[in-house]
Amino acid sequence: MPLHHQLRSPLVLIFAAFFAVLTFWNFFLKRDRIGFFWQRTEEKLPETRHFVLPDQRQIAYGIYGAHNATSTVFYFHGSPSSHHEAFVLSGAGRRHGIRIIAPSRPGSGGSTFRDNGAILDYPDDILALADYLNVTQFGIIAVSGGTPYGFACLRRIPPTRIQGFGVVAGLYPVTSLGTEGMKWPSRIMLKVATWFPGLVAWVIDKQFGSVARDEDESKLEALLEADMKQDSTPESERLAWEAASPEIRKAVVMSVREGVRYGGWGPAWEMKLLGSDWGFELDDIQPDEDNELVMWHGDLDTNVPLTMAQKAAARLGIHAELRVIPDQGHGSLTFQKADEIVGAMKGMAWRS
Repeated sequence: MPLHHQLRSPLVLIFAAFFAVLTFWNFFLKRDRIGFFWQRTEEKLPETRHFVLPDQRQIAYGIYGAHNATSTVFYFHGSPSSHHEAFVLSGAGRRHGIRIIAPSRPGSGGSTFRDNGAILDYPDDILALADYLNVTQFGIIAVSGGTPYGFACLRRIPPTRIQGFGVVAGLYPVTSLGTEGMKWPSRIMLKVATWFPGLVAWVIDKQFGSVARDEDESKLEALLEADMKQDSTPESERLAWEAASPEIRKAVVMSVREGVRYGGWGPAWEMKLLGSDWGFELDDIQPDEDNELVMWHGDLDTNVPLTMAQKAAARLGIHAELRVIPDQGHGSLTFQKADEIVGAMKGMAWRS
């Protein structure tokens, strides 16, 4: 019987969701995070800040990078994760004179969940936060599951306010580009979440929420370290983990922890949004010489296969630059190209 017919059975759906979430932890969640924490730094983790939106929802965010910055970049974290993820670019931000503002999306990291929220709602939150911080122009770096929200900002925010867009190991619309080459656990999670987000939320909280809420952070770090020792983990990520500073390790544990400890509904709802129609097409977004777009993607990425990035680049037009990084997968890309990514954003700001 074809898989899509088998999935109609509630029992099969529950089993598939359980198994997919467990495997997703290895292939999507942990790897998405694990690639981000490598570079050595003496910088202490900044305190989480909070901003109350006009509708009384709260945004939790962090500010990283240069204190006396020449330009500002908003960082959209992966999924599921939180604003602490941006700490891995803080050193590159200081070196390039870039301030990095990283908000946690609704339902993660201390940000209030938005009932029936849509991807196209997010630009309003970003504009409100930017205005509160007196940021008139800014670039955007979107990583993995944060990519749709970056494109939504390009769609909704006046182009005079955006100074370039960088996508790192981006997730593109599966409804129009397909999932060929993607790890099947990720495919199942995206599919099941579109039908039964409540089921996925329960599974996420049952499996990971209790660990994330445990006061002993070493338990979550132990899970991350165990994953790094698996044979299936790319060597570049294992070596990077070994070189990580205590501050970076703490930031990664916090990033994962804060992404799921408030319950599974936020991550599950976001998964539903990622696997559904975004409310716009990539064809609706056409970068030009005044609004640049650079996409970094590893040729060994199986969380989001390179073919998906290539299809997306073709739809985005000649002013979207795809940089294929040899021998790189999904998680390690941000660390490996930290200076190049932040440096490129600095160049876009100067040229805008």
